Amino acid sequence: MKHILIVEDEMLIRSSLRRLLQRHHYQVSEAGSVHEATGNYRLDEFDLIITDLRLPGELGTSLIELAKPTPVLIMTSFGTMKSAVDAMKQGAVDFLLKPFTAQAMMDVIQRAMRMSHQAVVVADKNL
Repeated sequence: MKHILIVEDEMLIRSSLRRLLQRHHYQVSEAGSVHEATGNYRLDEFDLIITDLRLPGELGTSLIELAKPTPVLIMTSFGTMKSAVDAMKQGAVDFLLKPFTAQAMMDVIQRAMRMSHQAVVVADKNL
């Protein structure tokens, strides 16, 4: 079972996302901030991290570097083209604007999981 970490400070969004992912048979862990995520979990043990861009204390994009090689999906209510481009340049696997539909989130997750799997296969072939 794939394991996803949700890093979101808004409890309602976090719990809704957790229920959506569990309905699709993902194992889900949660954190309300980058500090909580890094303090409670080994980030490289997840298959995907979904994080809000704006979090208390530290931006969600900091998880991109902290979690390598785990892919990080950024979501935000405050998205601009510049913030999306910046997140992608930093290595985010994708960028999703809130509010989003359940189907849009699942499409992005499935695409991120495929991309991550393909990268592992390519790395294995290069060994």
